[in-house]
Amino acid sequence: MNRRLRSLLLAGLSALAACSHDTSAPTAGTLNVNLASPNSDDGAVLFTVSGGPIDSVASPGHQIYSARLDSSTLRLIVTGDLGSGTIATIYVADMRLASSYSATVNQVAARESYTQREAASYLLTLSP
Repeated sequence: MNRRLRSLLLAGLSALAACSHDTSAPTAGTLNVNLASPNSDDGAVLFTVSGGPIDSVASPGHQIYSARLDSSTLRLIVTGDLGSGTIATIYVADMRLASSYSATVNQVAARESYTQREAASYLLTLSP
């Protein structure tokens, strides 16, 4: 193979490799909503997720209700046999923005008695 052809081939391969590693393009993904609870008998959690667009939400094993407050804020209620761990999954269009999302507990109720719990003793975190 002559030197000119080899140079053209290497330049073409380099350009192809550069295009295949484009990290500036949005990549859709999911963020898990993780609950840290001081109780083992929670039945409902009302919380707010904000920070960017949310495509959809799911909560396998639990009932979930949602209301879009604006383009970057979603209010959710998850009900069922709740405890510490993942209570919902949010689907986002751009995982590069994952660190801008946050979740806040608004209200919590006990499973059997529906007694209101102190929301400040609960913590929500988001993780990929």
